[in-house]
Amino acid sequence: MMYAVGDIRQVHLEISSECNAACPKCPRNLCGYPHNDGYEEHSMTLAEAKRIFSPAFLQQLNQITINGNFGDIVMNPDALKIIEYFKQHTTILSNLSISTNGGAKDRAFWQRLGELGAQVHFCIDGLGDTHSIYRRNTVYSTVIRNAQAFIGAGGHAVWKMIDFEHNRHQHDQARTIAVNMGFKQFELIDHGRNQGPIYDKDKNIVFVMGKPNTTDFDVIFSQLADPNAVTDIDNHPIEIKDPIICEAVRLKSVYITSVGEVYPCCYLGFAPKTFGHGTHNYTNAVNTQLRPLISNNNALEHSLEECIAWFNNVEKTWDIATYGEGRLIACNNMCGGCKS
Repeated sequence: MMYAVGDIRQVHLEISSECNAACPKCPRNLCGYPHNDGYEEHSMTLAEAKRIFSPAFLQQLNQITINGNFGDIVMNPDALKIIEYFKQHTTILSNLSISTNGGAKDRAFWQRLGELGAQVHFCIDGLGDTHSIYRRNTVYSTVIRNAQAFIGAGGHAVWKMIDFEHNRHQHDQARTIAVNMGFKQFELIDHGRNQGPIYDKDKNIVFVMGKPNTTDFDVIFSQLADPNAVTDIDNHPIEIKDPIICEAVRLKSVYITSVGEVYPCCYLGFAPKTFGHGTHNYTNAVNTQLRPLISNNNALEHSLEECIAWFNNVEKTWDIATYGEGRLIACNNMCGGCKS
């Protein structure tokens, strides 16, 4: 058995699957083009949060991370109420970490979030002339205004910047701005997202990142729709990597989606029951494997104990030799070849 409910110490929460942005490498679209491949748009309500997170369950946690696969906290009307509820029943709100594009809500929202003591990672991918190239539909000046309101109210802010060719010349300047504004940290990360075209809602190319093999929308769509390919996000084959040392087991963590579904981690939580029928080889293959393993995993309908019982089906796949025989692609890709 992977672990029991009483063992859980960390929760990764998708508080909303709605988003104001259109980042081109996000699974909620196809290179920026608005294509929903089977996820439900929903923001968790306060009532739903209370049904899932009992006071007793909250008290056993030492970490809550709010960062969804599909959406952003800024789209949830009950976001502050939910965090205030968490604060009532846990003493570790300083270990509540939020990742957001920061491009919506008013100053009052961000001030209150700062007062509550949360740590917020603002995804700011450049300066005024470059940020919105990738973080589409968000405005640099708005994000900076919101970050200032948060920091001014005592919030712990982190500037999280993805390294792109188009913003590389601004790394030092962004770091300096972050220090001067009062950000506690500046994180420069490489997500491997620096390749491919960016389309608008009419499939027109608005920007090309790196040097992709093609920028033709129909060609890209057909490449991503191969049901027999087992490739990563950049269409590279995924080799078998032994052993699989599960990070969720090590951290005693779970991932809970905006609609209340419970998974061991976010990598297994890309709406496997409904998502991935033709826009990405990796997600298609991962979710096709997962669907038969899942049972009774919605915490709005079942107890948390019931919701994690199916995790044992996941654990049984780690010693299987091949994908065809049942080795889970996502587990191999994310936790394979790790040292214990």
